[in-house]
Amino acid sequence: MKTTLFSLSTLLILSVLFFLPSSFAQEYTEWALPAGATMRLGKGTINEMQFSPDGTLLAVASSIGVWLYDTETYQERALLTGHPSLVTSVCFSTDGRILASGSWDGTIKLWDVATGTLQRTFPLEGYVTGVRLSPDGRTLASSSGGGEMGWMIKLWDMATGTLQHTLTEPYDDLSMAFSPDGQTLASGDHHVVSLWDVATGTLQQTFDEHYAQGYRARVNNLRFSPDGKTLVSASQAETVSSNNKIYTIHLWDMATGEPLKRHTVGTVDTDSTSGLCWSPDGQTLAASLDSTIHLWDVATGESLKRLAGHTGSVSRLCWSPDGQTLASASQGGTILSTYGQTFASASQDGTIRLWNVVAARPRHTFTGHTSHVSSLYWHVDGQTLVAGYDDGKVRLWHDDNKVQLWDVVSGRPRHTLYGDIEYDTSLSLSADGQLLANASDDTTIRLWDIATGTLRHTLTGHTSQVLRTCFSADGQLLASASLGTTIRLWDVNTGTSLKTLKNAPGDTVFVYSMEFSPDGQTLAGGGDESSSEGHVIRLWDVNSGTLLHTLTGHNGSILSLCFSPDGQTLASGNGANSGNEGDLGMTDYLIQLWHVTTGKLQKTLIGDFGAVSSLGWSPDGQTLASGGGNSHGDPPWTDYKVRVWDVATGELQRTLIGHTDEILSVRFSAYGQTLASGSADGTVLLWDMAPGSLPEKK
Repeated sequence: MKTTLFSLSTLLILSVLFFLPSSFAQEYTEWALPAGATMRLGKGTINEMQFSPDGTLLAVASSIGVWLYDTETYQERALLTGHPSLVTSVCFSTDGRILASGSWDGTIKLWDVATGTLQRTFPLEGYVTGVRLSPDGRTLASSSGGGEMGWMIKLWDMATGTLQHTLTEPYDDLSMAFSPDGQTLASGDHHVVSLWDVATGTLQQTFDEHYAQGYRARVNNLRFSPDGKTLVSASQAETVSSNNKIYTIHLWDMATGEPLKRHTVGTVDTDSTSGLCWSPDGQTLAASLDSTIHLWDVATGESLKRLAGHTGSVSRLCWSPDGQTLASASQGGTILSTYGQTFASASQDGTIRLWNVVAARPRHTFTGHTSHVSSLYWHVDGQTLVAGYDDGKVRLWHDDNKVQLWDVVSGRPRHTLYGDIEYDTSLSLSADGQLLANASDDTTIRLWDIATGTLRHTLTGHTSQVLRTCFSADGQLLASASLGTTIRLWDVNTGTSLKTLKNAPGDTVFVYSMEFSPDGQTLAGGGDESSSEGHVIRLWDVNSGTLLHTLTGHNGSILSLCFSPDGQTLASGNGANSGNEGDLGMTDYLIQLWHVTTGKLQKTLIGDFGAVSSLGWSPDGQTLASGGGNSHGDPPWTDYKVRVWDVATGELQRTLIGHTDEILSVRFSAYGQTLASGSADGTVLLWDMAPGSLPEKK
């Protein structure tokens, strides 16, 4: 299930590249800050994890680097940074001295585990989706795709760093596993499991039982048994007629190539990877389905236990070498790690839980890993930051269904809101910090009292998904835009609908950005729409509901709008045209400044940047911050940078580099001394905006 994690948050500090003594483990938020940043909130999403051979460390591939956790103290040991993009895969060498990491930046890096230093970098074409080290430590296997040659597996000599073999596959999302003797590599694509000879790079055998008449199958996980006699593969088989996804597990006899057993785990509601792993003694198989972890007896096929408690999908599992600990993870961000009768798991609910396996109950919960930061708001007190997380539910930082207030001075949570809303699409905070509005796929909007944490109103009236909400400056009005042609204005005190703003007949509007002017008299809305005027921004008179201006000039979807503090200027930024993504070049991504009264274009900010995902004015109106995003073109490129502009001259002042994914929100604090940036990498960075504190422009 998707969720939108909302957390009223503090400023945490960034992460380091080297090991620190465990006594300083609580200071992980101060590690490896980019130039100009003072704090980082969140550890990013979880993509993969593995125990060290001795079981003392757990390595987690995240969107911001590789986290190393001490499995005895449960403290952070290190954060290995160096990949400018998210880390997709990690793998320890058999002796535990080397850790390999693969990233969407198209590289594999080898790290010295003892010192945290980078030893070697392997350049690849396209995105790296997986890395595996052979048991003898001689061969590195990588899966990658997106380059000119398509998806492939490459085998590298660890001693020399030279490429030995290239194994091409017809499909993407390749999964890989070495046999225990290191002589065979298994790979899986959409429905076929392939066995390769590591020494020669030749194909030995294929298994295709995952494919059946009337089904489309996708092999997303492979694991050899500890003795190498059995291979287990997991797949999602989708019916052509209904698109239902059936999660199945196959066990194969490696001596004969024949299938041994087939388990139908259940139906999955998302097209995501499911966790799969063997216990070290080979007697138990663990697999995850959505938020539940299943344990089976391999010999009998009997279900031993189900571990439930996560509220998000679990996509990664790994067992500690001593067989006493099972760790599980998902992109949302939890890790559960266990000893003796304790089990560890991670999920989209954003927590790390330690489970008692016998009692099937959690023993301890850790927090920190986070999903996409979709929105940021500063509380009027200047000491609290609100962060909305785009993983589908209103939930707390360390538990499900909540919103949390964080004190930015102490870095501690101040208050928690709880809710029960699925597939949230928008989060808004009133200017006085008293009310929070969140919209949902179910066409409703909920208003929360932040002081008490209670639900004040549920607003109904929209007939389609609500895409955006925003409060007027005095907190008396709420605007909401739904999929189609409707924008509604609501009385916040009574929860009643006051009026409906209509667009031109026949126009279909997807509102990506909407904002009231500071005096509350004007409402601006823009997005991706189908009309004779192309991509437009509309300004309405709030009192009468009449359309004041239609602003044209952007070549792509309007992703961001922001009024200047005096309300005289509206800043707008665009992304790609969703209907024709390949048409925009770098010069087509613009930041434009409009005169609100006349509707005339005043200035265009031009530079070598891509999609403008977010905009924010400084309190004095002299500075504008912009957040970069994913840009489409030929070729496509990414622009995960915060830019600071001088409004009077239109010149770029500074470029802030530190995020590894799209920057979805930028907000200045009340006095303009701090700039907060929230990213799809799951973190919030706080930047010192004092003169002389920022890095040079780039």
